[in-house]
Amino acid sequence: MNSSSRRALAGITTAGLLAGLGVAGITSPAQAAAAAPVRLVVGLKAGEEVSAALPTLSGFGLGDAEASGSSVLRDALAEVRAKTLDVPAAKATALIAALKLDPKVSYVQVDPAVEAFAVTPNDPIYKNQKELGQIKVPDAWATTRGGAIKVAVVDTGVTPAGDLSGKVLRGYDFVNRDTSATDDYGHGTTVASLIAAKTNNGAGMAGVCAQCQILPVKVLNWEGKGDTSDVAAGIIYAAKQNAKIINLSLGGSEPSPVLQDAIAYANGRGALVVASAGNENSSRKNYPAAYADVLSVGATDTRTGGTARAKFSSYGASWVDVAAPGYTAGMLTDGSYCWVGLSDCTGKDYIIRGTSFSAPLVSGVAALVASKNPRYSGWGLSNAITSSTRKIGGWVKYGLVDAKAALTRGTDTAKPSATTTSPGGGAKLRGSAAITPVGLKDTGGSGIRNVDLYVNGKWHSWDYVAPFAPKLNTKKYNGAVKVQLRLTDKAGNITWLGARTVVADNTPPKVSITKAPKNKARVKGTVTVSVKANDKYGVSKVQLLVNGKVVATDAKAGYKLSFKVAKQKRTMKVVVRAYDKAGNVTKLATRTYYRR
Repeated sequence: MNSSSRRALAGITTAGLLAGLGVAGITSPAQAAAAAPVRLVVGLKAGEEVSAALPTLSGFGLGDAEASGSSVLRDALAEVRAKTLDVPAAKATALIAALKLDPKVSYVQVDPAVEAFAVTPNDPIYKNQKELGQIKVPDAWATTRGGAIKVAVVDTGVTPAGDLSGKVLRGYDFVNRDTSATDDYGHGTTVASLIAAKTNNGAGMAGVCAQCQILPVKVLNWEGKGDTSDVAAGIIYAAKQNAKIINLSLGGSEPSPVLQDAIAYANGRGALVVASAGNENSSRKNYPAAYADVLSVGATDTRTGGTARAKFSSYGASWVDVAAPGYTAGMLTDGSYCWVGLSDCTGKDYIIRGTSFSAPLVSGVAALVASKNPRYSGWGLSNAITSSTRKIGGWVKYGLVDAKAALTRGTDTAKPSATTTSPGGGAKLRGSAAITPVGLKDTGGSGIRNVDLYVNGKWHSWDYVAPFAPKLNTKKYNGAVKVQLRLTDKAGNITWLGARTVVADNTPPKVSITKAPKNKARVKGTVTVSVKANDKYGVSKVQLLVNGKVVATDAKAGYKLSFKVAKQKRTMKVVVRAYDKAGNVTKLATRTYYRR
């Protein structure tokens, strides 16, 4: 967008307000804002169960707040240990403060709003798809017209009209919580047409990847606006549906942990995420485009040869990766077509120009690369595109996309490696225990994508964020367990580390006091407490605590622990606790002693 059009998220942080302004009976935006619920996004710390209730909510009378959203939304966000809460606006500030103090909570924020990056048509010049020639798509077609690559359009939905008929898969609507992901705004359909419109059919326009399939994921409403949590859920949904490429022609200026986690999740599953940089004519970062492992796309001016930056495009070599034409043709939801200069398109503010339409051109090129190289991962597709660009200036990191050259690029074929697995064989483990590769590295240059944990020959869990330590839930097992790690780099190369056996032990040791002063005894001098402790897999240590402080530790059987009375307060609360080698602990009842 430019200064004369609407700006993405200019000062908007309360996502729920966007849809609340049209509620019947509300007479002003201020009243609407006060009455509309506020959606919060809460991330939980590693090891915490997303399905477990947050006790903090009950103190605010909001025990039902966690039931907001559809099961598809909840299941998607659970993949990144997040959940949404719809809460009364009057309680939002106090609740956020309380949740930040909750030991289970990693982060909490008002759900940032997002909207489609589109701009109002301006100079009517082109009547053809000159954009395709400027990034050498016709030259690439001499090698491939594309295959049945699944490309997710996470947007306003997609209407399967005209050149998209028969090409749109069943998707999901996160706005209306159903499986009818049709387009009620128009943006998503135009985006999809650039990627996969039919070609050589004697009608309509040509998409970059003629054989591609479109997975529609509706996360923006009839105004082209929506909540970041829906976008995050849409990304996760698309990745779980095995979309090879995920197109995000949307964004906002406010960072979001749940959105960043969703992108990491998609990358971990080998998908390429392509996002438009925004139409702010500034270097201010927009998200998700500015996140790592997103192929960020700026716009060139199609009308002047396609090498100069379009005046509306956001820029910055630190975060805008590549460029593609920003003035394009496109199909509308009714199956008609528009392009710059066509009088019938006047006033349609969701088409014709913007980085929203540069991004799907790049997604289409990525799909061509995937068609020629089916084994390429998302990183491989991105690397083929970025390594083959043509330099066009310092406003973009790599340059202008070249579809023909991208088809010629290879990928990283070196396997990742690690020296060993920690903990070592025979280790006693309890609860949720990290199984970690030691000396993890990738010599091929793509970097580590994810590490998967297999238990007794079956997949158990994974981690797609450094330091890559998938968790073993030992509560599902008892005794010896065989664990093995599978390493995958961003190019999709795989290495298996050697299997080893650890011991799952969640049973605390048995402990008793065999000799000690009785409870409420008056003592002096040195007090000695004799303890008996045993455990199937071994006792690690026994400790004696006085008034909450450890005063003695013994690691040998026949445990004897003592303390000097003179160094303690007149009243002594004495506790014995024992640890087994897995870290399970047993604490005996407190005895109270009084100094004579």
